[in-house]
Amino acid sequence: MSDFKLTFQEEVRRLARKEVKAASETLAAQQKTIRELTKRIEALEKKQAVAVPVVLKADKPAEVVVPAKSGKARFSPKTIIKFRKKYGISQKGFAALLGVATFTVSHWELGKNRPRATQVAAISALTKLGKRKVAALLAEKAPAEVAKKPTKAAKPAKADKPAKKARKPRAPKAAKTVAVAAPAVATDKVITVKP
Repeated sequence: MSDFKLTFQEEVRRLARKEVKAASETLAAQQKTIRELTKRIEALEKKQAVAVPVVLKADKPAEVVVPAKSGKARFSPKTIIKFRKKYGISQKGFAALLGVATFTVSHWELGKNRPRATQVAAISALTKLGKRKVAALLAEKAPAEVAKKPTKAAKPAKADKPAKKARKPRAPKAAKTVAVAAPAVATDKVITVKP
C-alpha cells in the first residue's frame, strides 16, 4: 500500500511541475509582448511630438494632424507663396501658424534658408487643411492678424460701373526751326530747337 501512495505522490508532483512550467512559459511570452508594445508606444509618442496641433473650436479638444507619409516631404518656396496668396495670409500670420519668426518665413520664400524636416511636415499638413480650418487656427494663434484683415466689399455690377473714357492718341511734337543770320558770314544757318 505504501508503494501505491509513493507512486501517486510522485505522479502528482510530476503533473504539477508540468503545469507550472507551461504557465511560466505563457507568462514569459506575455512579458515579451508587453516589452515590444512599450517600445512601439514610445516610438509613436515621438512621432506625435512632431505633429501639428489643430483646434477647430475652443470647446472641443485639439485634433492632431499627422502627415500622411512618414517619408520626406518636399519643400518649395513657391508652395508657401502660393498658400499665403490663396488664403490671404501675411508672412507674420504664416509665421504665427508655424511658431517661427517672420523673417524666417521671408528667408524660406526667398530661398535663402530651408526649413527643418519637422517644419516641412508642418507646412505640408497646413497646405492640406481647408480654408475654414486655417482661418480658425489663425484666429487662435494670431488674433491680431485676423483683426487687421480687411473685409471684402461687394463689387459693383458691371452695369453700375461708369464707362472708361477712350484716350486720344497724342501726336508727336514737331521740332521748331529757327533761322538765325550770322553777322560775319554771308550764308544763313538753320538751327533746329526741340521743345
